[in-house]
Parts: sequence; structure tokens; C-alpha cells
Amino acid sequence: MHCKPTTRVLTLFGALLALTLVAPGAGAAEVSSRAQGQSLITAQPDNPGAYMTYAAFLADNGDPTEATRVLEKGRDRAEPSVDLNVALGNLYRDQKQWAKAETAAAAALVLRPDHTGALVLMGEIYFGRGRNSAGLESFRAAMASDPAATRPKVRLLGGLVEDGQLEAAEEQCLRFVSANTEDPDMWMALGRIFERQGKHREAFTTYGQVLSLDPDRARAYARQGKLFCEFSQFEAAEISCRRALDLDQDDALAHAYLGIALSHLGDSDAARLHAEVAEKAGMNMTVVWRKLDK
Repeated sequence: MHCKPTTRVLTLFGALLALTLVAPGAGAAEVSSRAQGQSLITAQPDNPGAYMTYAAFLADNGDPTEATRVLEKGRDRAEPSVDLNVALGNLYRDQKQWAKAETAAAAALVLRPDHTGALVLMGEIYFGRGRNSAGLESFRAAMASDPAATRPKVRLLGGLVEDGQLEAAEEQCLRFVSANTEDPDMWMALGRIFERQGKHREAFTTYGQVLSLDPDRARAYARQGKLFCEFSQFEAAEISCRRALDLDQDDALAHAYLGIALSHLGDSDAARLHAEVAEKAGMNMTVVWRKLDK
């Protein structure tokens, strides 16, 4: 492999279904500034949706620390809310504050034991704390709570892979795909499993299936670009990664492998530019710097 993201434990399939703050509750207005957010929670101190709306604005604008503080206030002041506790737990999880995240998830599950988002969150927390078996159990409980939902399935597959159960992950994913052949998320997950198994050509074909179902799936193009780099087909990698960035200009994986491809194609300046973007997003771009230093 040319480079690896330095991200937390359960982000193997994070690109498929990145967790966001839960939608605000009824009665909460939209917020476009900090002043509006403060006014909203002052006017509606008992409404958890008000705190969630303001926190979502803060998180979207690059201030997860303040978003966490706002949700903590909501937890202490507003009516008890499953969704607020899950949103708070997600922020704690992102900051790797595992004990606080577990407390928030547990509070949500006290209010609603079968809440899918809370069960998924608890599973991620267990993995973050090295309790893989408990994490898998929580993901399975989340699946049982909402059999039609994709996210618990994706998290279960990611957990199996992270636990080293690659064959079990493949078998489970194939069952999911067989049950719904039109779900691009499941095909995407299958491609990632194939990659982890070293079945690169099978993975490439699987990402093609994703794109046949969802032609605008930027990450599928990015992963094909990565595989083209693995195959030393750097011109094809450039095309795939540029297509991914046309669809999502912030896709770090596409920037990373475009940088790698361009470094092999002799475009040093552009390679450096894309590698810097990827590095800022947490990717290890040593392979590009070594190539450019030759």
C-alpha cells in the first residue's frame, strides 16, 4: 500500500456513511451565526433541538469543541433527549473521549434501548476501547432494531474486518448484497473487504458495480484510482482521481492517490499540491515526498 489514513478505529467504511449530528428537534429554527445560536438556546432553554441546531452549526463551521460545550449545556438544561445524547456521544467519540462517549450513549439507551444510532455509537465506542466482541454485539443489536437500515450493516462489516474476521465479513456482506443487489453502499463495503483481503481486481470490479448504481459516488472513483496506482497504471489513476475530485473536491483519498499518480507522471508541482491537501486531512504521504526528493 502506498499510504494509509491515520484515522480512528472504525473508519474503514466511514466514507460510506459518515456519522453526523442528529437532525434538530421540532421547534428549532435554522442558525447562520453564533449570535443566532445563542439567541435560540436562550429563547428555548428546554428544547433539545435548539442546542442541537446550534451545535450542528458550530461543528459544520469547524468548532467541534464549542459544539460539544453547547450539547453539554443542552444535556443539563433541556428536556431529556435520545438524539441529543447520541449527538453528544458522537462528538466525544470523534475526540476519542471514550468514557464520556460511553456515558452519553448509555444515557440515550436508558431513554430508548432500541435506538439504532445509540447502539451503533456504543459499538464504535467499544471498538475504540478495545472491546471488539461487545462492539460486534452492539452492531448486531442495531441491525435488529432497524433491519432495513444500511448504517448498522456497514458498521458490522467494518467491525468484523477490524477484528480480523475477513472471511466472516465477506460472507456477511455477500448475504447483504444478495438480499438487496441495488444498494451501492453494500457493494462499496464488499469492495473494501476485497481490498483488505488483497483481492484487488475483484475490488476494482466491485467499485465498477457501485458506479453503475450510483455514477456520482466520488469515493468509488477514488478507490479505483488507488487500485490503478497499485497496478502501476498512473495515467488511469489520474483520470479516476480527477473524476472523484470533480464530484467531491474534499475527498482526501482522491487527493492522496492523485498526488501519487502525478509524482510518477513527472508533474512534481501538482503532485506536491495534492499531497499537501491529503496530508492536512490526515493521510501519510511519505511515498510522494520520497519520490519527489529523488
